[in-house]
Amino acid sequence: MPPQQPSWLSRFFGLGPHKPWVTITLVIACVLVALVERVHSQIGGWMVFAPLVGDAEPWRFLTSAFLHAGPWHLLLNMYALWLIGSALEPAIGRLRFLAIYLLSAVAGNVTVLLAADPLGQSWITATVGASGAVFGVFGALFVLYRHFGVDTTMILVTIGLNLVLTFMPGMNISWQSHLGGIIAGAAMMALMLPHRRDWTRHRRSVRDVAVIVGTAAVLLALVVWKYYGL
Repeated sequence: MPPQQPSWLSRFFGLGPHKPWVTITLVIACVLVALVERVHSQIGGWMVFAPLVGDAEPWRFLTSAFLHAGPWHLLLNMYALWLIGSALEPAIGRLRFLAIYLLSAVAGNVTVLLAADPLGQSWITATVGASGAVFGVFGALFVLYRHFGVDTTMILVTIGLNLVLTFMPGMNISWQSHLGGIIAGAAMMALMLPHRRDWTRHRRSVRDVAVIVGTAAVLLALVVWKYYGL
């Protein structure tokens, strides 16, 4: 069979089958949400996360990661996502990357919930942005690079600068979301690493599914514990 010609989209962006299509899709999704919100501002009310409403409307644990506070917030997060995703997604595969990204986003908001005081202002404070998810893939890339002996100095510097910005007065950045995201992403990547070269592809797939399901189960258990004390 003759080789397939790349689509017009691939030719336009200079992309191929091993390019970070999930990363591109996530960036496009966040930009589209920002554009739709400018026309229908009420969409933000449906997507934003706050501990007060998380138990009755659990989709907000994820949807708030596609919502941003303004153009600069969106631009910085999408730029970081593109840089990390371009390196990480081709290295670990689309499904692993997507799972780490989405569960890191949820983990960020779960950490916001765990740190919130039901009787304080933090219980009604809204959280938006992909920062938790971005920190998650940052953590995953760090673990992957360390495993294969790649220099991680720039990753550590970038994470450090972001942490400094997080705690600067007046920045109004959710450190809880960043912390939860990076822990989730790093932990998932550590569990998905190819420790055994003799494992079959099927065993690795089963392992990956177990990591994804296990992470989701832990996050769900933490949410139930915080809301209901079970």
